[in-house]
Amino acid sequence: MYQGIERTAIAQNRRVVAHVTLDTKLNILSCPPELHRWSGFAPGTLIKLRLFDLFPQLESSQDLIFESVKNAGNAFVYRYARFLQDGASKTLFDLQIEAFPDVPGKLLLTITPQTRLTAATIGEQDLAKLARHNQELLLLNRASRILTATLNTAEVLERLLQVTVQIVNAAGSSVWLWADEDEKHLVCRAAFHPGKDERLIGLQVASGKGIVGWVAKSNKGTIVSDPANDGRFYPHIDKSSGFLTTSLLAVPIHIRSHTLGVLEVVNKRDGRFTQKDLAYAEMLAASAAIAIDNAHLIETLQQKMDDLTIHNAELEAFDHTVAHDLQNPLALVVGFADLLKTQGNEITEEERARSLELLVQNARRMSNIIQELLMLSSVRKRDVETHPLDMAVLVQNALDRLRFLVQEYKAQIILPDQWAVAAGYGPWIEEVWENLISNALKYGGNPPQIELGSTVLADGRIQFWIRDNGQGISPDKQQMLFTPFTQLNEVRVTGHGLGLSIVCRIMEKLGGDVDVKSQVGAGSTFCFTLPAYKLECDES
Repeated sequence: MYQGIERTAIAQNRRVVAHVTLDTKLNILSCPPELHRWSGFAPGTLIKLRLFDLFPQLESSQDLIFESVKNAGNAFVYRYARFLQDGASKTLFDLQIEAFPDVPGKLLLTITPQTRLTAATIGEQDLAKLARHNQELLLLNRASRILTATLNTAEVLERLLQVTVQIVNAAGSSVWLWADEDEKHLVCRAAFHPGKDERLIGLQVASGKGIVGWVAKSNKGTIVSDPANDGRFYPHIDKSSGFLTTSLLAVPIHIRSHTLGVLEVVNKRDGRFTQKDLAYAEMLAASAAIAIDNAHLIETLQQKMDDLTIHNAELEAFDHTVAHDLQNPLALVVGFADLLKTQGNEITEEERARSLELLVQNARRMSNIIQELLMLSSVRKRDVETHPLDMAVLVQNALDRLRFLVQEYKAQIILPDQWAVAAGYGPWIEEVWENLISNALKYGGNPPQIELGSTVLADGRIQFWIRDNGQGISPDKQQMLFTPFTQLNEVRVTGHGLGLSIVCRIMEKLGGDVDVKSQVGAGSTFCFTLPAYKLECDES
């Protein structure tokens, strides 16, 4: 089909067309003399250069190039390209990259210079426009297939931005999606603005504010040729990103009459944005909406599968707890009850009183296990709002619930004069303190000396801690502490291994964490961390 690799051809409109051979890494293997003249590179210097050394604007489309040339018959098309060393010619070129026919491992780059419209070539140029239009439609079709070829939202957004910039021939683009379910704010989830991407991602605008907010609220696309003089334009985005917007278009990304977000394209490279550009952006946004919706469905399904796996694991753990932790006290309750029933008149009064005491003690132990199982289950299922915590009150409530245990162990408890204010859910944090104080009493010294306090960390979060004077915990057992339903065989172990599982679960739900620092013979310090409470005026 192609007679030799280094050659030029005359197209139907009498323009010189250059064919260049590339390897699969887009390095130049061979080229005709015309390429040196057009590019401004000296003869013999182009071999082994990368395609991007000639056309740096293509580098952002690298993934799309590789995706487009995977299959025979497909091609990557780029219009209005300009050589890096352009000189004074200002000539624009149309590029097409495809797999080299019948030559594995090589790609064919076709470079066609655009000509000025003259009276002699009007008919041919009309045909050329029609051909380019068909080419653009073909590219849109391929772009649609590329967008729907993945079920990962991040990949969908990245591909959308690349193909949009290429087809519309713009300097940059970004995707804004709703920040949460109440749809009051849009957040920039992905951006293609060379050198400015990281500054844009994460920025937020309110619904109805700025061009993006207006498009999301009205569910209509728009072209803005002079943003600075458009009352809808929100200059804060440019100030935050360091980008200068000279023109833009924006279209809604919606599916089934529901707006998912907005696709924004900025700074047309050649002239002004047109209605055709707007139509192309709407087509791409429609394909992206389907891909995003499918990706969200898959992500939701995966999350439900993960939740189901966790739930099944918890059910197995519950079965283990019921079968083992409840079996021992239940057996003792049954044994002592049977003893009192069958031999109550034969045993001494002291033995009868001791049997009754142990029967009640084990019944309470069973009740505590059941209550903590219910607490562990309720924490998993509930979502709560956080509020500022009065930690002094919560700690005192926990101590009141443990007053008999405090008296039994003759514990000395040291409390701070004041507490830092964190955000959390009071009933759950009270449960955390009860578990940690209970463990400090059981595993502390003889008698236990327990100190409680709080520390503001460098990142602004607040760490609450409880320190005991016990024998400490060995490193291998520290690793087991927060494993669900794991017990430690230490001095005076009367617990049942669920306390720290509850603490761990509560911290996960409140966005905090839990940790322990301990040395054998030097006591232990358990701590949990929560976000600091901030007033609304501080947030604004």
